[in-house]
Amino acid sequence: MRRVLGLALALLAIAAAIGWASPVRAEGAGSITGQVVNKTAGGSPIGGVEVALIAYSNGKATASQQKATVDATGKFEFGGLSTDNGTTYTVSATFQDADYTSQTVTLTSASPTQTVELDVYDSTTSDASIQVSNGHIVVFADQGTLQVLEVWRFSNVGTSTFIGTKGKTARATLRFTLPTGATSLSPGQGFTPETTPTGVVSTAAVPPGVTDINFTYVIPYQGSGVTISRKTDYPIANFRLLVQDTGVKVTSSALAPAPPQMINGTNYLDFTAGNLAKGVDLDASFSGIVKPSAASPEASFPWPWLLGGVAMLVLVVAVAYPQLKKRQALSGLPTARAAPEPVLPASGQEDALLRELARLDDSYEAGIIKEGEYRTRRAKAKASLMEIYAVARGSGNNRDGQSVK
Repeated sequence: MRRVLGLALALLAIAAAIGWASPVRAEGAGSITGQVVNKTAGGSPIGGVEVALIAYSNGKATASQQKATVDATGKFEFGGLSTDNGTTYTVSATFQDADYTSQTVTLTSASPTQTVELDVYDSTTSDASIQVSNGHIVVFADQGTLQVLEVWRFSNVGTSTFIGTKGKTARATLRFTLPTGATSLSPGQGFTPETTPTGVVSTAAVPPGVTDINFTYVIPYQGSGVTISRKTDYPIANFRLLVQDTGVKVTSSALAPAPPQMINGTNYLDFTAGNLAKGVDLDASFSGIVKPSAASPEASFPWPWLLGGVAMLVLVVAVAYPQLKKRQALSGLPTARAAPEPVLPASGQEDALLRELARLDDSYEAGIIKEGEYRTRRAKAKASLMEIYAVARGSGNNRDGQSVK
């Protein structure tokens, strides 16, 4: 028996040595090299930061991922990667309590090696560089309820990522004071709120550049009219109140009436204000409210289709930045820098963004990427897509059937 056992063990050892017992799958020929760069002038060193490589197959994140620690200069390298068609990669890192992700990298047999730069920033708990370049509140007045959509574009005009203050469960960054009586809050994609005594806060870090947030809620009331009021939480370069024109009358002491706006074939009363300081009361009084017909498309809330139309007014940086830069010059704050966009044909850019949104949703649901990274990347991709829709509408193309959830 001992002789048989010894022979068996010897055969197993030989098999393991020559690879019979557990064959190893051949690694791919691809590689990604890169560097983590701190974009904050005079910022902290990034040596020792851990980076993660996430692989995507046909737009869906795979279960496998590699990790590496950067050297003193921030350099890293991942090897043995697949160059199969449909396989892409991203590199992510957490630096000073904020999550960052690189652009998508594609490896092919013709180009098996790629280089990527992952930009990070020093973090700050001060919101002194946070401003609102565009703010919109859209209201549908029904008998007994006001249904409200808020869409905000924030600009971090500093050179540090705002991470807010540590709360009970997460960090609180962007704050939103809601009108008295607001209920049934429904956050948009990329926005995970926490409640406060006066409203809600976002828990996502705010890097330099732009950050977009939207959400909906309902305000119940009695009678044929109601007045709502809320304070501005940040300086606002451009603000609009849009009210669907169902015969309702609207007045405001803080906002000036403007010509009505047509969005997706529906007329909206328009009220505007510019260069609002923090703490200003925004008020609106609604009267003469009548009950809409049951066939009204607005009966289903929160109108995901409306976001694409509002994008024409909200997500156009060229409108906001001239006033923003002017106020920054007066306040001594540094001016915001527009992030470079990938150069793609218009149709290809739209398709790529739609695939990116689907890929991010799948990766988040599969637990491959963190919630903070998911929120940040999805909000940016959605904003870029909405800008494309806005340009298309301006050139006469019909995309009214498109919606971004």
